[in-house]
Amino acid sequence: MAKILLVDDVDLFLELERSYLEGLGYDLVTASTGEETLARIDKIEPDILLLDYYMPGIDGNQVCMALRKNPRWQNLPVIMVTAAGKPEEVQRCLAAGCDDYVTKPVNKQELREKVKRLLGQVHRRTTDRVPMSLPVSILQNGREDVGRTRDISRNGLYLKTATTLPENSPVELKLDLGNGQLLDLFGKVKRVNDAGESGLGVYFVHPDAQGLKEIDSLIQDGMARLANGSGCDTDLHQRLLALERECASLRAAQDSSQRRISELEQENHEFANQLVQVEDVNNNLTNLYIASSRLHSTLDRQETLEIIKEVVINFVGAEKFAVFIYDDGEKNLKFETGEGFEDDAILPRVNLGEGLLGEVAQQGENYFSAAMTNREAHDPAEPLVAIPLMIQGELLGLLAIYQLFIQKEQLASIDYQLFSMLGEHAATALFSSTLYGRSERKRRTYQGFMDLLLK
Repeated sequence: MAKILLVDDVDLFLELERSYLEGLGYDLVTASTGEETLARIDKIEPDILLLDYYMPGIDGNQVCMALRKNPRWQNLPVIMVTAAGKPEEVQRCLAAGCDDYVTKPVNKQELREKVKRLLGQVHRRTTDRVPMSLPVSILQNGREDVGRTRDISRNGLYLKTATTLPENSPVELKLDLGNGQLLDLFGKVKRVNDAGESGLGVYFVHPDAQGLKEIDSLIQDGMARLANGSGCDTDLHQRLLALERECASLRAAQDSSQRRISELEQENHEFANQLVQVEDVNNNLTNLYIASSRLHSTLDRQETLEIIKEVVINFVGAEKFAVFIYDDGEKNLKFETGEGFEDDAILPRVNLGEGLLGEVAQQGENYFSAAMTNREAHDPAEPLVAIPLMIQGELLGLLAIYQLFIQKEQLASIDYQLFSMLGEHAATALFSSTLYGRSERKRRTYQGFMDLLLK
């Protein structure tokens, strides 16, 4: 049984990782800090490490570098987990020695596949690979070399190049798509071919959303060329198809078969989309269950606000946001806490009915910007998303989101439902903790009064 060590300073996220990997036959062990990881790793003896990048004290990068200096752990598979995903961060992680990289909010299927791949449990190709010859610049340790792709898939590519690099070397690739367009990719050398045609097999490490779109477009074009008989002669099945097309006696039957294949492909595509949608729903339901359990696990108001922040960062994928609390006496919203602002930042109070935030709070309806792209809303009065926190028609506060993480290009339809449900649970948790706080203050006052009388 493979042992997986999960490291994150947020208990909420450790619960999520556990839920994604439970039931797969792994022994799951957790740690909360870099210091704890380095102190216990010899005793735990994990087969793979899922490591949070941002942690107080010794962060994920420092942990990874320390492990790579230890001969015992030089080859331990390490997946870095982070809420960001910026190119410079990926470079730092690769330089530190991590093998792969995932970003929050984490996709369950992606995480499972990466774990299986690094544990050597994937023994076949899981994505289409098509022959394709494109110029590539290879950057490693300040040196730039050139090569050409022989084939490419969603997971990686094979490079024809005279460049020699050891396995597991981190590389940056600049793929020339033509028309002056370059695609920047980060990867690790997974195969070196010295015999015959020299080259490198490179595994992609966390391409961003735009990079994946470009790769998918290249693969679709390549598959279309193969289907039309104009691709490279590398696959026996494709060669047979090309020969069959030359047989006039079978052309009619082939055309009929091709139409049926197209119909089946369309049905498979629709079915695959349905599976993806179902998986997204399952992911969000899991996220909601874990988040709601944490939100309702405490009656301490400050702890409730901290959990709300953890949920918004780890499950929603927000980099900059603010939580406003409704002041019933002043009849306005007061900034309570948030993320992504200067340490001493205090946002102005918001009067009900005034401006976008005031109108959202007064109407009690969720607001989503018409242009939900990964841009930053610099004006505190004009967020990308605003969610009123209400219980039984009573306004308790408001969640305003100003920027998503770079890997979260935009919100999917399923995200809107998650926002609404999280808003309801957050409001209920705030109401319960606030009510408990009031009753606890009254109890202490009464107890103090009784103590005076009984003296």
